[in-house]
Amino acid sequence: MKAKGYLRMLGKSWTSLDKDPSHLQVHYDFKYVEYADELNGNKPVKSEAIEQVIPNFSQFISKGIELKFSGRIRCIHCGKLTKKSFNQGSCYNCFVQLAQNDLCIMSPTRCHYHLGTCREPKWGEDNCFKKHSVYLANTSGPKVGITKEKKIENRWIDQGAVEGLELVTTNSRREAGIIEAYLSQFLPDRTTWQRMVTSNPIQGEIDFVKEKSKFVRAIENANLTMENEKGKSTAIEIKESSSKQVTKFNYPIEAFPKAKSYKVDPEQAIKSKLLGIKGQYLLLQDGVINLRTYEGYEFYLAIV
Repeated sequence: MKAKGYLRMLGKSWTSLDKDPSHLQVHYDFKYVEYADELNGNKPVKSEAIEQVIPNFSQFISKGIELKFSGRIRCIHCGKLTKKSFNQGSCYNCFVQLAQNDLCIMSPTRCHYHLGTCREPKWGEDNCFKKHSVYLANTSGPKVGITKEKKIENRWIDQGAVEGLELVTTNSRREAGIIEAYLSQFLPDRTTWQRMVTSNPIQGEIDFVKEKSKFVRAIENANLTMENEKGKSTAIEIKESSSKQVTKFNYPIEAFPKAKSYKVDPEQAIKSKLLGIKGQYLLLQDGVINLRTYEGYEFYLAIV
């Protein structure tokens, strides 16, 4: 099997294990794009991105893999060639102009929509002013996080979580971010990737249902507030999640690798054995590669 194109994030899906809807087997698709201008033999400019997919990529675990990068990068937003990737796949113009690349996406407490300075107010309204979840997850250990994913499982899988439980929901990303910042006093809000890709935390070691009750009460008692467009302090609205069942994940992994991260080198192909997939990482015999880091990079892939 061979493929060539420009990388995108791995696609995810899941099925229930042992007819238990809370215990899920994760499946992955390898996604990439081709561009109409290159396919037609034309010079790369802004062009239609044609999505491609290798379904059930998990089937290649235990197979040999060759992954080579050409050094070419096309912006995942506008498709233009760029010498450098900013924020995992953007050209510089898209990096400084698009709201989804603003600092407040990584630090929601820094949202400035209420100040009238959002880069793209309509994008902010469509993406930041909608239901967001605050959750507990077990990735490299217990952590707190937020997401606007309608299917919260997508976020947990992207982070390589072996279990997760929704705590509360809010009406905006900013509110969820303020709650996350408050809870980070008690739990990390980051994943240690080295630990995540080299082992699985023990499922059930921490009673997430019990912890949920404790953290929800703490959020309510904290009386968290935020500043509105008039400069006045307003209370954050939360709704406790009705979820009482911890979701557990099983990833397609034959064995765990060393905590070594591959770096892209156009002069040298990565040749190894595919041991597994977890989060957005390919687990290889000699190390790991985070495909999300290289979104927009042109690649050549062969399964041997």
